[in-house]
Amino acid sequence: MDLGMTPTLSREIARLKNDPYQHWRLLTVVNTLESVFLSIAFLLGSLIFMSRGWIANEWLHFQSLSLETVSSAVGVIAVTVSLRWLSSLSRSGVNAYEKQVWTSVCDIIVNTLRFPGSLILIICTSGNVLLYFYFQLGVVVFEVLILRVKLRSLLPHVRDKVKRFSIAELKRVLPFAVGVGYTGAVWVLLTQLDKLLLSNIMPLSEYGYFTLVVTMVSGLSLLSGPISKAILPRMTSLLAVGDEEEMIKIYRTSTRFVAAVIIPITLLMATFPEMIIYSWTGDVKAALWAADILPIFAIGSGFLALISFQYYLQYAHGVLKYHVFYNTLNILIAVPAIFYTAYNYGVIGVAWLWLALRLASFFLWVPYVHHKLVPHLHMRWLVNDILPAFLVAALVILAAKAVGFLHPDSRILQITFLGGLASFSIGLSLAISMQGQTKKILSP
Repeated sequence: MDLGMTPTLSREIARLKNDPYQHWRLLTVVNTLESVFLSIAFLLGSLIFMSRGWIANEWLHFQSLSLETVSSAVGVIAVTVSLRWLSSLSRSGVNAYEKQVWTSVCDIIVNTLRFPGSLILIICTSGNVLLYFYFQLGVVVFEVLILRVKLRSLLPHVRDKVKRFSIAELKRVLPFAVGVGYTGAVWVLLTQLDKLLLSNIMPLSEYGYFTLVVTMVSGLSLLSGPISKAILPRMTSLLAVGDEEEMIKIYRTSTRFVAAVIIPITLLMATFPEMIIYSWTGDVKAALWAADILPIFAIGSGFLALISFQYYLQYAHGVLKYHVFYNTLNILIAVPAIFYTAYNYGVIGVAWLWLALRLASFFLWVPYVHHKLVPHLHMRWLVNDILPAFLVAALVILAAKAVGFLHPDSRILQITFLGGLASFSIGLSLAISMQGQTKKILSP
């Protein structure tokens, strides 16, 4: 439901923030998109809230919880989702001003409340489901308010010609927003449809094990996400002033950094899945259930983090026709395949399909986009920016597996082993991959 407005706002701020003669337009665009966001958030939240009974009674399969509890929880989720989605507009605007340090501090505070804070709440209340969701709602309200106040403090303080809502400005940014919105909606469909279908097929207890896997592999995107927030405004600004060479340097250096962090974690998950799940949860059943699933999803998610870079190039150039074509083709191929594998082969079929689609995108689509936008870049990007991190991480992790220290009885020893191996492989990958790279991609 974003309709491309979040990245559109970020791009508009990156383009107009340094031009005093365009500040009125910048404020008008922010006001206009904010109004649209508020309207859609209200409609989206109301739709989910009014459907809470049907979702609880007809879609989900629960055993120990009551229908009233599940229905109430879905209602709170409806409000929480709408508000948190609303905060994404303000976060995008703050990032466009390259205030990544501030947003990082904000995210640390919010996520500390959202995760460790809720864990403490669960322990103290013996797992009260509704209280957990009400707590999450309170955290989101705090997040929305602090992000909006920060964005408004960064915007220029002008009044002349500024409008609360402008059809003309909405029409001006609409072509770019529609392109981003369409591809974004397709992206959500392709990455979340399998999880939606499995929530209907699997019992909630078994779906919980699957959620453990999804939560773990989603951490890979959380590691690479801050880099995209930092480089997209910079790449856009550099292209706006015609400095394509510097933009490519940032693009390649960012790739090296992300690859050096993501690839070791991906290989670690693929090599020691059972130990990772058990050391995290202390649940033998969950570890055995996820042992065959986690490696497949982890490798696919690792490729997904690297595939994202081709989109950064298209975004910076403001050319999204390739991305629209790619996502349309993906819908035609992937959506029927996801339905078929989910209902015929369950979670293991979905996992293999997830990996196959990511591999096809990496080896077929990424080189095509590089060829179209920056000819002769792809092989240098692949061999010099990604391959070194893979070789180093693979050597370290396979050597650790060959040593035989694989199943210490203590979870503390397991966590120490996994943490030490991850730190060493990431550190060595960074040292080798970033050797000679002096560009500070996050500096102003």
